[in-house]
Amino acid sequence: MSDNVSCCFFLNKTFFLKKKKLLIITKKKIMLSLNTERAEKKVENEKETFSSSGCYNKDWILLTNNQQKLNSLICCICKQAANNAVELQCNEHENAGQMYLVGEECLQMYLKQSNGKCPIQQHDHCKFVKNQSLIQQVSDLLVTCPRQYDLKKKEHENECNYKGKISEMKDHLDNSCQLISIRQIILLIKELQSQLRDEKLQTEELRKMNLKTITKKAKKFNNLNNVKMKKFQK
Repeated sequence: MSDNVSCCFFLNKTFFLKKKKLLIITKKKIMLSLNTERAEKKVENEKETFSSSGCYNKDWILLTNNQQKLNSLICCICKQAANNAVELQCNEHENAGQMYLVGEECLQMYLKQSNGKCPIQQHDHCKFVKNQSLIQQVSDLLVTCPRQYDLKKKEHENECNYKGKISEMKDHLDNSCQLISIRQIILLIKELQSQLRDEKLQTEELRKMNLKTITKKAKKFNNLNNVKMKKFQK
């Protein structure tokens, strides 16, 4: 009789130990998943300095250029250095005494959101034309590697000391820069999250299999115990 009790106790202890181990593993995976989600949100909130279509971060450009040189190149919507500079030529402010410069992507987004209203005086029929001279001036600005700039406040073992014109930057980032972009970091985090989800499913399946096996053994043990009890009673 004592052997039966010991065996039953052993099965119960084994079950609870495995359950406790699975709970600890699951808890660690949940915490890691939460940390990666927080990291992803934090990274997504950080806009990349360089974009082939959006306006350029003026603080990045000012590292290698003076303010006076940049004053005439600022987008009047986002207040950054205009990319693909567009000059507004509306009749409503032709006598304003100044030139209104806008980044092409900024203007397209603004017109879409404001039903075609001009960003200066909110009138209809906004007229604009590309300013090739200013586009060339922006393209010729000497700048540092934008990925290095994005990592300036973070501890990072690698560095990129590249300097070149804005017009040359895309080629540098695509072909020679060794640093990881914010977009690549987001992809790595999402890949890690996918792996965690797969491991969670595998852990759950393993838990179910272990529970099923233990239940089956306990049932078999109870059946054998019942047979022994019946023989003993006879």
